[in-house]
Amino acid sequence: IAAFNAGHVLGFFRGGNLEATIDTGAQNADGRRVFVRGFRPITDAATVYGSVLAAERWPGAATVTAESPMDALGLCPQRASTRYARGRIRIPAGTAWSFALGLEPDIALEGGR
Repeated sequence: IAAFNAGHVLGFFRGGNLEATIDTGAQNADGRRVFVRGFRPITDAATVYGSVLAAERWPGAATVTAESPMDALGLCPQRASTRYARGRIRIPAGTAWSFALGLEPDIALEGGR
């Protein structure tokens, strides 16, 4: 891969992959609380860490859960109860990967009767 700079000089991108952090958009269940049990990152990266950003109102300050590594089944286990949830994946520097499309959440509704 290559690109030209403002001075019309061609430069090539070389070296190892840098660390990537990707956040999803906020999701809610029509105003109901959800319990996030984890998620599966949709990526070809072999090493991925995941966390949840949880907020009680939108827009509001989000708390971030501790990172968990992706297990052998492709799941990043989490435990978060919230109204608005966002997923965050982190792919460490030097990891070989070519795509990260998002994540598949594992959630359950809370507070139902």
